[in-house]
Amino acid sequence: MPRRSIGIDIGRSHLRAVQIARTPEGFRLEKAFGIQTRRNTDSLPDIFRSLIHEHGFDRRADVAVSLPHHAFFFADIEMDDAGLERLRAADVDGLKDHFPIPAEDILAQVCSVLRFAGSKDSALVAATSSELLREELRLLEEGKLRPVRVDTPVTAVHAAVVTNHPESARGVALILYADESTLSLTVMHDGSILLVRNIPMLSSPDGNAESLAGPTAEVVSQEIEITWKRLFDTAPDASLRIFLVASPKTAELLASAIGEKIDGRILPVDSCASIARAEGVNADFPVCIAEGLALRTLQPDEANPINFLASYHTRTRPHVRMARELAVCAALIAAVAGVWVVGLFLQLSSLESRYAQLRTQAEEIFRQAVPEEKNIVDPVAQLQQKLDSCRKDAELFTSFRPDRMAPMEIFQALSQRAPAKGDLKLNYMLITGGTVRITGSCDSFVTLSEWQRLLETIPGLQVKDVPSPKKDAGSGKVQFTISLSSSKGKA
Repeated sequence: MPRRSIGIDIGRSHLRAVQIARTPEGFRLEKAFGIQTRRNTDSLPDIFRSLIHEHGFDRRADVAVSLPHHAFFFADIEMDDAGLERLRAADVDGLKDHFPIPAEDILAQVCSVLRFAGSKDSALVAATSSELLREELRLLEEGKLRPVRVDTPVTAVHAAVVTNHPESARGVALILYADESTLSLTVMHDGSILLVRNIPMLSSPDGNAESLAGPTAEVVSQEIEITWKRLFDTAPDASLRIFLVASPKTAELLASAIGEKIDGRILPVDSCASIARAEGVNADFPVCIAEGLALRTLQPDEANPINFLASYHTRTRPHVRMARELAVCAALIAAVAGVWVVGLFLQLSSLESRYAQLRTQAEEIFRQAVPEEKNIVDPVAQLQQKLDSCRKDAELFTSFRPDRMAPMEIFQALSQRAPAKGDLKLNYMLITGGTVRITGSCDSFVTLSEWQRLLETIPGLQVKDVPSPKKDAGSGKVQFTISLSSSKGKA
C-alpha cells in the first residue's frame, strides 16, 4: 500500500490542500482542494472535516500544515555549535532580540547553516508564536485533524520547487512566491536556503492584476538588488535564475514585467513537472505550498528537520505528560483496586461455599457418630462435648487407656512382688483412672518397708505418697494405706 500524506496550506484568505501518494514509480498527486476564506461565515473546522467526509481525502494519511506567511519571521544569526545545539533543543533564550515576538512565546527552527572558517557560523532561523500555533492546532483538532508536522510556507515552496525542478538545487537561484497578500524572496545556494525576505503584496483599489504587475516588478527588482549586495556584494548578473511560483495569470504578468527590470531568466514553476497527476485532478490555483508540505512529510525526517510542532510539544508537553501520567497512574491504581476487590469477593464466595460444604459434612458425620442426638446446633462443639464425656467415662476403666497398665497387669505385678517373709494381707484395692489405692495389713513395719521397696521395682507403678501405717492394739497387726500411680511400662 502506498504511503500517503496531506499538505494543508492555511493562508490569510485561502485554504488549499493536496493529497500525495508515494509509489514505487514516484510521487502521485491524488487530490487537490482549494477555497477562499474571506467570508465571515467560513469555518475552518468545517472545511477541515469536509476534506475527509466530502472530498475523499484519506483519514489515515499523515497531515502537515503551514500557517500564513505573516506568522513566520526569518533572521540570520551568528552562533557556534553549542548555540546551534541549544536552539535545536528548543532553548530560545538567545533569540529575544532577533524577532518581534515575546521571548516566552518564541518557537524557533534552524532552516540552514552557512559554515565559515572562523569559530562561528551563520544560521538562518525561522520563528513563530506559540500562541498563534496553539490557536491553529485548536481549529485543526475541532476539524478532527491531527498534524504530524507544522512547517513554513517558504520551506514548503522550496521543497516543491526542488522536487519538480532539480536544476534549481545547483548553484545560486532565487524563488519568488507571489499570492494575493505576500511576496516572498528565497535565495538558494546548491539547494540550501541562504536568506528569506517576506514583503507585503501591493494591492489595487480596482483589483486589476495588470495594473499591479509593473509596481510589483519594480519592488522585486529593488529587493533582489539589495539582497545581492548584502549577500554577494555585487549586482545580480544575467545568469540569475528566478523560479516564479504564482497563479498562471499572475505568473504570466509578473514574468514579463520583471524581465523588463532585471537581467536573468524567469522560470514559472510547474507543480506537476516531476509528479504524476491522478486522472480528474485539475487544480486551477497554486498548490506549491500544500504540495511541498506533503512532499516533506513523505521524505525522511533527517532530510527535513524543520517541524514547529516538535518545538511546541517540547515546550508544552511536560505539563501535559505529567497530567497524562498521573491520569494513567490513577487509572491503573483504580483498575488494580477494582481487580483486588473483585478477587476478594470471589475468594469470599469460594470460602463461603467451602464452609457450607464443610458444615454439611460435619452434620453428616455428627449424625453417624451420635445418631441419638436429634437437636443439632453446632455439630463440632456438640461432638467435642460427647468426646470429652466419653473420655471421662473411659478414664474410669484403665484398660481403655493404652498409656496405662491394665488391672490384671497390676494384679500380676503385685502378686509377684510379695515379701518372702512376713504376713502381708491386702484387704481392699481400688483402681480408678491412673491411681491404685491399696489398703491392707502386715505383721510388722519391717515387712511393710520390704514390700514398699519391692513396689518401687515394678515398671509402670510409682508410689505417690509415703504410707502412714498404724499398729492395731487389739490384733497387733500393722494397718496401712498406700497410693500408687500407674503408667504403661515394660515388666
